[in-house]
Amino acid sequence: MKKSVYDTENFFALYQKLRVNPISLNNIVEKPTMLSLLPDLQGKKLLDLGCGTGEHLNLYLERGANFVVGMDLSEMMLKQAEQNLFQKRPHFSLYQSSMEQLSELPENDFDIITSSFAFHYVQDFSKLLADIKAKLKPNGTLVFSQEHPIVTAYNGGERWEKNAQKEQVAYRLNFYRDEGERDRSWFKQSFKTYHRTMSTIINHLIAADFQIEQVAEPMLSEQSEWHNEFKDLQHRPVLLFIRARSCAY
Repeated sequence: MKKSVYDTENFFALYQKLRVNPISLNNIVEKPTMLSLLPDLQGKKLLDLGCGTGEHLNLYLERGANFVVGMDLSEMMLKQAEQNLFQKRPHFSLYQSSMEQLSELPENDFDIITSSFAFHYVQDFSKLLADIKAKLKPNGTLVFSQEHPIVTAYNGGERWEKNAQKEQVAYRLNFYRDEGERDRSWFKQSFKTYHRTMSTIINHLIAADFQIEQVAEPMLSEQSEWHNEFKDLQHRPVLLFIRARSCAY
């Protein structure tokens, strides 16, 4: 089985330290936007791809979901998710697997499939969408976030153009049209992500018979708590959110 970067030595502990920060990209931007795009969850069955420590699964159950399933490649993530969700038994199941192996998941007939901050790790996006559609009920809903194509485009050199005062004035997009693999590093660990343009993402969804219902690209707003922590957001969105419905024929 492919190994998750989150299971390498010390990586998971460093990640957990980031997540406890109440003013983080996940807490201030990703989670509220993701939840705002969800349909009514009352009595529904949900699958979360790249479920991590189960934070979203827990929120889905609190919002009335009947049963939730989490998939993640990381053994460490799933151990923590098991602890976090223990009180919610028997309303959840967890599976250690990569999204590329979604077709092998024994669970089917989901009302809703979600994924937070993860699709940019997947090389074959069109296969993933086909597998998602096969797991959804007719007219089921897909809601996902990923790194924005503006961000995944980066492939070396300076990210920012700066003025004489070293202030960021423009984000460089010189590699935007060059789709494909990107070598990344975080906490001194190397891993790969994949860049696709916005049009490629949208066209793959259309080709997989998904009807796009809503798109969100959160940027800097009037919320004061964003201003010091996320100054980058005045120039560009860092996350892309899409809600789509699986067309039934």
